[in-house]
This record gives sequence, C-alpha cells and structure tokens, in this order.
Amino acid sequence: MSTLVLQQIMGSRFRTSSDADRATNVLRENLGLSTKANVARLAIGRSLALGALSPDAIDSKGMEIPATVLFTSEDITVWVGLLVTHAKAFNSEPVNSMEAFRVVVRKHWHRGVHLLMEDWDDAGGNFDRFLETLIVRRAELPDSAVGTSSTAKSLMSNETAQDLSKILIKGLSDIGISAEIKGLIHGPRVTRYKVFLADINQLDKLRRGLERLGLALNLQKAQPTLTHGDEAKTVSLDVPRTAATWTKIGILEFKSWISNVAPSKDKLMVYPGVDVLGKPYTFDLAAAPHLLVGGTTGSGKSVCLHALILSLVTGHSAHELKLALIDPKQVEFSVYAGSPYLYNAELAVNSSQARAMLVEIVAEMEARYAIFANSSVNNIAEARRKKIDLPFIVVFIEELADLLFVDKSIEDLIVRIAQKARAAGIHLVLATQRPDAKTFSGLIRSNIPARIALMVQKSTESKIILDDSGAELLLGSGDMLIKAKPGGSGERAHGVYFERKDVEVLLKEAQQR
Repeated sequence: MSTLVLQQIMGSRFRTSSDADRATNVLRENLGLSTKANVARLAIGRSLALGALSPDAIDSKGMEIPATVLFTSEDITVWVGLLVTHAKAFNSEPVNSMEAFRVVVRKHWHRGVHLLMEDWDDAGGNFDRFLETLIVRRAELPDSAVGTSSTAKSLMSNETAQDLSKILIKGLSDIGISAEIKGLIHGPRVTRYKVFLADINQLDKLRRGLERLGLALNLQKAQPTLTHGDEAKTVSLDVPRTAATWTKIGILEFKSWISNVAPSKDKLMVYPGVDVLGKPYTFDLAAAPHLLVGGTTGSGKSVCLHALILSLVTGHSAHELKLALIDPKQVEFSVYAGSPYLYNAELAVNSSQARAMLVEIVAEMEARYAIFANSSVNNIAEARRKKIDLPFIVVFIEELADLLFVDKSIEDLIVRIAQKARAAGIHLVLATQRPDAKTFSGLIRSNIPARIALMVQKSTESKIILDDSGAELLLGSGDMLIKAKPGGSGERAHGVYFERKDVEVLLKEAQQR
C-alpha cells in the first residue's frame, strides 16, 4: 500500500540542487517569469520527455518552495500520475512515499533546468526562438487536469479533503463575522483557511464564537483553532477533518526528517510528528530539558513515546546515549530489551526496580558534578570538549501514576533529578494516562517545563499537563499540543504512527551503526 497521498504532497515543500537552483534563477530572470515555480514546472516537464533518471544522488540545497506554489489542487493528480508512471516505465525506483516523491521531483527539476539552459543557449538568448522550442517539445503540462489517471487515483486516500470555504463563510456570518476566504492548505488532519477580516474589531468576537462555529461546521466535539495570519487583517482558521481524509505519517517520513538534519552530539533532537501543515515538528530535549507527556487511553501516548525514543537512538550511537526505561505495565518498552542503549542493560518493570534505578541515576548525577568540579567545567558540553567521555542519559517513565501509587517516595527522586540533572546531561520524560494533581504535584510540574498533551477527557486534565485547556478538544490517535519552551503557547502537531515491526527495524538499524 502506497504511503503517498495528495493532501500530504500539497502540505509539503520541495527543492532542487544548489546548482539547479542557480540555473532556475537565471532562467526566471531571462524569461521574465514571476516565480521559480514557473521555471520548475517547465523543467520537470522537459525532463519527463526523456528516459530514466540518473541513479546518482544530487544535493538538496536549493531554496525551498511550497507545493501549493509548484502545483495546484486541480493539476496535482496529473503531475503525480506522470511522475509515478515515468518511474514505472523506465524501471526506476518506485515513487511510493513522500521521500521518494521529493527525490524524483528534485531530480527531474535538476535535469530539466539544465536542459532548458542548453535550449536557451541554443536559441542565442532569443526569447521567441526559445519559446518555439518549448512549444515543439510540449514541455509544459496543461494548467488544469481534465481527468484523473488511474495511477494518481490509487495514491489518493479513501476520501479527498473538501473545500469548505462557502460553508465556513456562512458559519462565520451566523456568528456575526464578516470575512473572506483568501486561500486554504490541506494539512494531514486539518485544513488551514486564510481568513480576511473586514473589521479587525471582530477578532475577539471570532475567538468567543469558535465553539458555535464548530457547531455550524458539524465538527462534533472538535472545533476550529484560531492563529495569527501572515498578512494584515488576516487570521488562520484550522478546521479539523473527518478521519477518512487524514494522512498517516509513518516510518519513511520519520527516517527522511532525521537524515536531512546534521547530527549534533550536544543536542537531543526529537521528532514527535508533524505540524498542522505537514512539516516536521522537532525540538531539542537537551534544551527542554525535561518533558511531561499525558493523554488518555487511545490518544496515542505510547506511540508518541516510541517516536521520542527512536528519534534519540537514530541520532546517537549507544556510546553517546543511554536510556533508563521504567515500564510498570511491562508492555510498552519490552521491545528495547537487550538493546545496547539500555542504562545498565536492563528495564525497570516494578516499583522496587524503578526506585533502585532512580537512586543510581541520582548517584551518577552527583558523580558527574564531582568530575566537573575537578575538571573546571560546568556542564556536559564543556566536559566533552575536554575529552571527558560521558553519554547522555534519558529517563523514560511510561506510567508515572502507577509508580507513585505503589511508592510515593519515588517522587522525591524524580524532583531531585528534575531540579539538578540538566547540566549533567540527564533528562526526564514522564508519561501518564491519568493526569491529575496527585500524580503531577506542583513541585514536579514546576521542574518539568516542556509538555506534550494528547487527547484527554476533561479540560482540568489538559490544565494539569499544559497549564491550559485545549487538549480535551483534540482528535485522538496522535493529535497533540506541544509546549517545547517554557511560557510558550501550545503548538498543534500530529504524531508519527509506528507499528512494533517499525520500532524493531529502526532500533536494529541504529544498533548496526
């Protein structure tokens, strides 16, 4: 089953090689075209007229352009059909994932723009002669699709995301808002509408009317989310869609994100998912420096924890990173048993083992500070620059409520680590499906600044996790609000989906490095 879907493509960004990017800018100026996307379409069409692409890799250092500029919702099926069919016709690598699609666009753009430069030189820089060459070769595709190819149809999700602009305008009018829709982007699970407000004094009325607007749009429990726009008098309304139109983000996209980021031994970059427009969402756990994750059963909390763990092991060797995994349920972390990444080569699966592991980590923390004092350094980064070899230690507790119910004294160890361990390179990720004030005391929450809230049942639970409401309105299945920085507002993201076999594959690949 292909993981390539049209909504995901339209929410992505594309680029070519740095060399082809320069050629694109030259052609844009020579031809008097308004955007690089105009040249890119010509280039891709020019390349599609030829045979198989070179298997050689090319860099992807050209400037990004959004898919909504490169393609349109009317012609995207044609472009996908042509690119996929071209690959099949010439026995090239199958275009069956977002990463494969990005690569094939990049390569066709790279090849095509250099051919166009040759055409321009052959025409002696004469625009009319160059245009005649394009017409003869029919290098450019039609502006709109007259049909949908069977290949492209097979890549679409069960349902196509609909444009609800007219219904949205009526809903806004029903709550007393006069507005225009200036554009939209279909993200993986929500559609972002660019809304122009004729009277900016109606902004507060719009904020107060979001629940009624959700009712008008028949969003059931969910409701639109309001954010600032990128132009004067505009706001963005993110409208949730039905599950049948969602785009699943899986292992291939996850691996692509990590491979495109330069590794850093002093950072702990994690990738819990994508933002509402489908762009990778990432933050540095080392800077966080501790994280609280909460969500009810079925919210996607456990999968989120796997995404965090796999981000870390994919970005670091077992020599650079150790995972202290505490799993009272004895289920979620069993896949990591025997991994060289495990702290002391073991999982803690009951309260006594958890307490012993946390006591040892506190001792390790104090030992590291003694080393720092003797070496005249203040933190793990400075120690590493002096060739003091210390790995990061990240402590994951899968169900904190269960642990504290059995042994309340464990809270003191957690608080001590949270208060002091950052500079020593020791970080906490605490998770629970029962967020309440008893589990997450004020002392714990005040020392765990970064938060991820998945769907919860009540606004009071959302406030425990985020210090704010909103998580009770999430869609479940990995829909989340993330506060990666203290004092920041919650940013919406959609989690990566992993099956157990995906976890096993990524873990094995990491261990073989």
